[in-house]
Amino acid sequence: MLASLAIAGCGGGGSGTVAVTTPVTGTAVNTAITTASASLVNDTASNPTASFTVLQDAGVPAVTINSPPKVNFAVFSDGAVKTGLALSNVRFAIAKLVPGTSGSPDQWVSYISTNKAGATIAGTPPVVASALQATTDGQMSLEEVAAAALVGQLTYNPDGYYTYAFKTDIADVTKTSGVTYEPALTHRIAIQLSYQNAAGVTVNVNPYFDFTIVDGKSVPVVASQTRKMTDVASCNSCHEKLALHGGGRVDTQYCVMCHNPGTVDPESGNNLNLATMVHSIHAGRRIKAATGDDYTIWGYRDTKHDYAEVGFPQDLRNCTKCHSASNSATPQGDNWKTAVSKESCLTCHTAKAGGVWETTHKTYASSVVGAGAAAIDMTNAQCVACHKVGSNISSEVVHWNQNEENAAKYKMNIESASYDSVTRNVTVKYFLSDPTNSNAAYDLTTGCVSAASCASTTLFGNLRFYVAYQNMVGQSTTVTEFSAYNNGGSSANVFAYKGVNDGTNHYTVDVPIPADTATAVAAGTARVVSIGQIKEPQLALKSLDPRPAVVPAALVNVVAQHTFKDVALTGAVQARRVIVSNDKCNACHGALGTTSGSNTLANAFHSGARNTVEACVICHDANRSSTTVRTNGLRLNESYQFKNMIHGIHGNTKRTYPFTHGNKVVGAFGKNGLLLADGVTPMTAGTENYAAEVAWPGVGINCNACHVNNSYKNDLGPLGAAVISTSLSKTAGVFSSTLIDEFAATGACVGATGTVLANTLACTSIDMSKLPVISPKAASCTSCHDSSVAIGHVTSFGGSAFGNMTQGAVAGLTGSTALPRETCDDCHASGGFKGVDIVHGQQ
Repeated sequence: MLASLAIAGCGGGGSGTVAVTTPVTGTAVNTAITTASASLVNDTASNPTASFTVLQDAGVPAVTINSPPKVNFAVFSDGAVKTGLALSNVRFAIAKLVPGTSGSPDQWVSYISTNKAGATIAGTPPVVASALQATTDGQMSLEEVAAAALVGQLTYNPDGYYTYAFKTDIADVTKTSGVTYEPALTHRIAIQLSYQNAAGVTVNVNPYFDFTIVDGKSVPVVASQTRKMTDVASCNSCHEKLALHGGGRVDTQYCVMCHNPGTVDPESGNNLNLATMVHSIHAGRRIKAATGDDYTIWGYRDTKHDYAEVGFPQDLRNCTKCHSASNSATPQGDNWKTAVSKESCLTCHTAKAGGVWETTHKTYASSVVGAGAAAIDMTNAQCVACHKVGSNISSEVVHWNQNEENAAKYKMNIESASYDSVTRNVTVKYFLSDPTNSNAAYDLTTGCVSAASCASTTLFGNLRFYVAYQNMVGQSTTVTEFSAYNNGGSSANVFAYKGVNDGTNHYTVDVPIPADTATAVAAGTARVVSIGQIKEPQLALKSLDPRPAVVPAALVNVVAQHTFKDVALTGAVQARRVIVSNDKCNACHGALGTTSGSNTLANAFHSGARNTVEACVICHDANRSSTTVRTNGLRLNESYQFKNMIHGIHGNTKRTYPFTHGNKVVGAFGKNGLLLADGVTPMTAGTENYAAEVAWPGVGINCNACHVNNSYKNDLGPLGAAVISTSLSKTAGVFSSTLIDEFAATGACVGATGTVLANTLACTSIDMSKLPVISPKAASCTSCHDSSVAIGHVTSFGGSAFGNMTQGAVAGLTGSTALPRETCDDCHASGGFKGVDIVHGQQ
């Protein structure tokens, strides 16, 4: 007995101890493992499940269950077998897939659970006194290892694989909280595995294996015998790398091992089944709006996680963002169409009494369940009976999203763009085509009173072309940077329907470029950009194709596939650098501009008319200041230059002060929207506080989640971001801009008449070169790093401007004394000791 205990003590009974080696059992197995490990396609970091297949094919069952389960697995890293793993590197979970009955879907049920007592927090008792929560297998004591006649709980076999022995005997219902072992059902074994590769980088993966048990040994199942509803790659398209519970749980196929119907949060009473929980989290803002309730989970050490401000960044009806059987990794991905259930549906659609769902379903409940029955009393089978495939209220039919689905029918094509310096016209040749109908060209005057007069309510009446160009006097054309829109050039646009039709629905139109002035001279490379939405008749939601129009008639904005074309105004074409990608925006946003985190078209920006980054930078150029006052206490307005605005909106988790739209109060504010000085004074009523609503969904700071070609490494912008508003708009006869005095003091008001005091100040034009700016590199960096320390750093060490220098001085424009360029690259150039790639973890 003492000898056994001594061996066990060396072999992995204790936390962190390295797996014991057992005698060689077969060179054929060793050859198979060694050969497989040498192939990088089998590397566990990128192909976590490969080793299970290798072992099974070599005659070593991945799982044996004759008493407590045993799992055989290998780790392949850098072309070799990874040795030296200890119990501290692994955690194991096991579950069975229970077939659904009475219309309910199949569900994973864990064999291992713990009973969590609910905690009273801040005087509030838990909803339930205690609740079962699925968990991972426990660690054996030295005595248990010896009693089981094991060398160790984790052992390494010289053939190249590990064997892990479960502490839990899943065939004993007294050890499984009553869950019965059923070997004929599909089972899953999953590992939370962490190790270091040859480069010293920690690898966190979740290998899993689906199987049935025959004669005590695992037999792999086919795709139709398991349940894979979502692929973590879909999650990672927004979240970069899903990494929860300390970073070790990185695959949704592992998540379901614990997050199944048997797991409940006692403090909130919420079921933590993955479908219920994830849908509710992503619909948190919608749930709050519909019911007034916060969707809350109490997590590790009773930490409150309130998801009431979480909004899915695209339309909630886009189920295929996460679920699609067309993805080979998710063979059950279309279950959302065929296996509707209360557990999934009553997350976005809440069952609260008096709510839309409860009210509309109460009548059905009385007829199918019994008089007086509540809507929630209906079974999943009754849900399926109504929402069956092929009906006009099937899940697929009612989740149809007209404004995105029908975008496939509308594609703008620019055939050419040319500029005549004499007439100052940019001539554009173009057509709008239907890619679903052999690219047939549309008549753009459809529904118009005449070919020259279309309303914004006609089908194509909102489509137009803008010409973006640069016109700051003396602005270099070496790097193309559009600056005209907010410098007198916003009129360079024309509606697409006004073009001349050549008889085949191909059009030609002229876009006039405004005349040059003392403060605006067109030069360099321009860009013709199409914008606007299609105004379709709204079609019935609860209807099969072809869907009829709703009665009474209504219109809906439908996305168009927009495009652009570059054209030289002077010199040769030098296209504006490509910085970010529409596809990368749409990985999270579905169709940029169509919906926001509020999940409604009504809250889309610009009514969905601007859905490309090429369109965004037309208006949101370096001169795009706003009347919104910065929340850091400085008497400066917020810049809505595209890079500053987008970083500011998405970077609030990093910021010290919130990025907002609409605040007019001068002072330093916390992210809760209250003045830091007193903790009471709020921002201006109606202010959009992005710190309260937007959080970057990535685990880390992956700049290339948005940027292309590592463009983040070198900010080539030649212009600073303007930070004093030029607006002279009034509310009730009073200037709306809080900082109107600061504007008047800049001298940018050309031909000034009247006074600020009398609210009569007027300008014949605005000299944008005299506006205070944040210099180009600082405008990027301080949009996330906005603390006073960070601002002090960029201005003192980087030679940057932060509202203390003019656009003319920073950009070296005509009539201004050029200042030295920013010296940020001395330290932060890519590859430097504090390179931008290194400090953002991208090396």
